[in-house]
Amino acid sequence: MNPVHYKIHLEPNLDSFTFQGITVIEITTENSVDHLTLNENDLSFRRCKVKTGKNYLECTFSLDPKSEEVTINLPHKIEGTVELTIDYTGNLNDLMVGFYRSKYEQEGQAKYIAVTQFEEREARRAFPCFDDPLKKATFDVEFVINENLKGIANTAIIEERNLGNGKKLVRFERTPKMSTYLLFFGVGDFEFIEDSSARPVVRVATTPGKTQYGDFGLQMGRKALKFGEEYTGIEFPISKCDYIAVPDFAFGAMENYGAITFRENALLVYPGVTSKPDTEAAASVIAHETAHMWFGDLVSPADWKYVWLNESFATFFSYTILDNYYPEWSMWNMFTANNVVRALRRDSLVETMPLELPGNMEVRIGVANSDIIYRKGASILRMLVGYLGEEKFKEGLQYYLNKHRFANATSREFWAAIEEATGEPVNEFAESWVYQSGYPIVEANRKGNELLLTQQIFTSIPKKLDKSWLIPIKILLVLKSGKTETINALLKEKTTHVAVPEGVIAFKVNTEQTGFYRVKYEKEMLNKLGQLANQRKLSEVDSFGLENDFYALVQSWDYSLTDYLDFLEKYFEKEDRFLPLLDISQNLREAYLVVESQREQISNLGRKLFENALQKIGFEPKEDDGLQVSEIRDILIWTAFTFGSQDVSKFGATKFQNLLGGKKVHPDILPSTLRIGVATNEKAMEYLKTRITAADTPESEKLYSLQALGCMRDKERLITTLEFNLEQVPKKNRDRIISMAGQNPIMTGYMWQWFLDNLEKLEQLHPMQFESIIAGLIPICGLGKEPEVRQFLEKYVKKNETVKDTIKMALERLDVNSRLRRNA
Repeated sequence: MNPVHYKIHLEPNLDSFTFQGITVIEITTENSVDHLTLNENDLSFRRCKVKTGKNYLECTFSLDPKSEEVTINLPHKIEGTVELTIDYTGNLNDLMVGFYRSKYEQEGQAKYIAVTQFEEREARRAFPCFDDPLKKATFDVEFVINENLKGIANTAIIEERNLGNGKKLVRFERTPKMSTYLLFFGVGDFEFIEDSSARPVVRVATTPGKTQYGDFGLQMGRKALKFGEEYTGIEFPISKCDYIAVPDFAFGAMENYGAITFRENALLVYPGVTSKPDTEAAASVIAHETAHMWFGDLVSPADWKYVWLNESFATFFSYTILDNYYPEWSMWNMFTANNVVRALRRDSLVETMPLELPGNMEVRIGVANSDIIYRKGASILRMLVGYLGEEKFKEGLQYYLNKHRFANATSREFWAAIEEATGEPVNEFAESWVYQSGYPIVEANRKGNELLLTQQIFTSIPKKLDKSWLIPIKILLVLKSGKTETINALLKEKTTHVAVPEGVIAFKVNTEQTGFYRVKYEKEMLNKLGQLANQRKLSEVDSFGLENDFYALVQSWDYSLTDYLDFLEKYFEKEDRFLPLLDISQNLREAYLVVESQREQISNLGRKLFENALQKIGFEPKEDDGLQVSEIRDILIWTAFTFGSQDVSKFGATKFQNLLGGKKVHPDILPSTLRIGVATNEKAMEYLKTRITAADTPESEKLYSLQALGCMRDKERLITTLEFNLEQVPKKNRDRIISMAGQNPIMTGYMWQWFLDNLEKLEQLHPMQFESIIAGLIPICGLGKEPEVRQFLEKYVKKNETVKDTIKMALERLDVNSRLRRNA
């Protein structure tokens, strides 16, 4: 049976935090049925009736809270079309899922809006439904609300009528055919700015007083919609598209069809306050969610196991869109830093998973799989572009979207559409990269005028598995003359031979880092490439790739940590480019926490590298700084401070003292300034707590302040701050201090016990936050306590299976770090 159409009538009450609802569902059945089973969660049913002819007959019903279902017993068997009417009530909860309340402050008073978050299975908290992405239908939505409030839904308002008694009816246009998880209901004192210069009308909606910060989001939304329509050749089907800032929001954003919701810092840009990196981050989120209007909304997954068809494409196109409008941002370097690095790291665990997730409807997006379905998937799409060529890739996507528009698709239907459109045999590519987990390492050895390339699976804890991939290989050849050439190869078997011309003195496999694999060289070639990186004869991204692969091979015990540190000192001492510096800073910070016996060597090297880089780019931000200079400066200031730089400590302490004196600090170095301040100034804690609780503090500054509190160097005060965090910080942000405390050297030995002591409170957080805390704390804070940690978590997962994959991932990362400590 399938739903055809829903009529949803809602009356939310922002005083009692409840709502009344009437949902009418038109359902088609292939056979005669005497009962219907729908999804519901935390709803109270009052009446249920079915239409027979012109009459309505009452139906009995029974609830099954465990399965989140309601069974409706029909008065007699019905075949064909069934019209069901259900009268019910529900709660506007404070869980940031379903139909929930979000709090903000206005003139010292607590105010609320009601909004929704339905992905993956939470529409059932707002109305009884077939809560399955495959069960698409159209929707008519209407609200009865206080006349001073405004209503937002997926489509534009077609009627707004006063009802008396201070109430009004707000009715919306019928939606396109869509999945339940993409619906949106919003009620509150919203303010709007809009761009009606073209179809669709683009609006930014905020709580009172914040539309003045919506101009950038409005412009970026228009740009992203324009790009999406032009690239896909498919017009956006709704007459308006809203970009909505929500004060309490668990995720970064949500792609509700025509009514996209965001955390405030992911949409609003404060002139002179929002940093360049945060402006880019907001643009990226806006582009990502807008790309979903085609990838996920127009064509939805037939099952949650295919959710990569949503998230991989939205992630890939967020960078494509920004690169189109802001080429000076070097977005593909950012893609490598934000996606490829994290995806390779996640997928190097034995406990990983393919892009098409195992399981069926029970699959959900979580910390354990998000780096796969977002970041690895986007990386594989970038590799597919290189394999097919940009025009064929675009042609294939257009065909796929048109073939399945307003419907659903599986992975195999996607690949079939690409093959039909392009004539290219892509199934072998798909078998390697979508249905198979993990990725390869390619060993490159030179034999005269040939390269011998050999592939095998790469895992941080080596494990022999009989896997192979179809790998498009791109190789940079460096000639004696100083010139370079690029050649391509396809590695389909375990080994292949690639001819190279005379005069080649060095070769860099996976040039431009567009392939999702690692590379291992013979020692002589590794040192030759190191020399080329040092001489700036390798590009920024190729120099990064060389260094990043080296550190991965340290984790797998192919090299020691001392080998890596020597390699950096020899070839990267003068490095001042974004990608290598970012990766080196992350690797050295991790190694410092893990390998206590080499902390002095690590800090000495890191201090030297990062002071050198800061001398080149300058401590003070400049107006003409590029995006990546702005981002890396702040990272280097904090990292150099943690490694004992006196110059940086003085700089940061002075800047923080300026803040205490009422002066402004440039937003591009505010995060590091706050962290250094809390580590060096006793007044910092109260200052930051004041900023965190002040209603007029921008959300981005609140997040910086929370993260900074986790960096204080007084253990007892930090323990007190962690208590403050769990009691007074909004739920949406409680993971921030905890994650930073877990990386604070004075706390790593304590945080496991803290986790145990506060487990019940942590379990009350949003599942994604709870999982991120587990994934962040265990690999570092479990060191030295491995048997105890493993025993507890393996027992714990039996009573809380929802975190099973996250715990497996965290424990394996703990094993990786334990091995690194032993191999130092």
